[in-house]
Amino acid sequence: MSQLSLTVETRKETGKQYAKKLKRDEKIPGVFYFHGKENIPLTVGLKDVQALVGNESGIVKVLLDGKHEKNCIIREIQYHPITARPIHIDLMGILMTEKIHVNVPVHLTGIANGVKNFSGILQHNTRELEVLCLPADIPQFIEVDVTNLGIGDSIHVSSIKMDKIEFLNDPDTVIASVGAMRVTEEPVAAAALTTEDAAKEPELITKAPQEEKKP
Repeated sequence: MSQLSLTVETRKETGKQYAKKLKRDEKIPGVFYFHGKENIPLTVGLKDVQALVGNESGIVKVLLDGKHEKNCIIREIQYHPITARPIHIDLMGILMTEKIHVNVPVHLTGIANGVKNFSGILQHNTRELEVLCLPADIPQFIEVDVTNLGIGDSIHVSSIKMDKIEFLNDPDTVIASVGAMRVTEEPVAAAALTTEDAAKEPELITKAPQEEKKP
């Protein structure tokens, strides 16, 4: 389990002008929510959010307005479609004694036998798995060893076992597989007839019309 910290401030303003001000100040808007409680709009430093990227499955200790500390998980970070700059963050409050659903990234390890010895292609079919567990048991990532995969082999969710973790994906979901390299035959273009080939073609012989015999 990874644990991070984040300092945020409550906000009351909204609108385009306020959004421009946040951008100038290198901040982004966000929201904190907890079941049964009113949502809290907030702002957070852009660089602080960028430091969280890649660790979204961990617990975040959020310090609100410098005095209220809350345990959270990141539900979503929204990004600008062109610049990939974070533009919004959703934080969900959690209880350390209550199981939660969370998506955890999958890391593949090893070199598959089918790739190493038979020129196969490794496919990473599922990059995140949904798990149910206590916050303290959330793994930073799920490690899957692909070393023994041959051509046509695959690893499914049903074969992954972890203590204190319940996987919520379909057990038949493929995590990784190895396929054979496709060999594409180039279409053979119709070759132009050579002079020799042309000579072999049957000749069309036409006879000149015979003159009619005069009586």
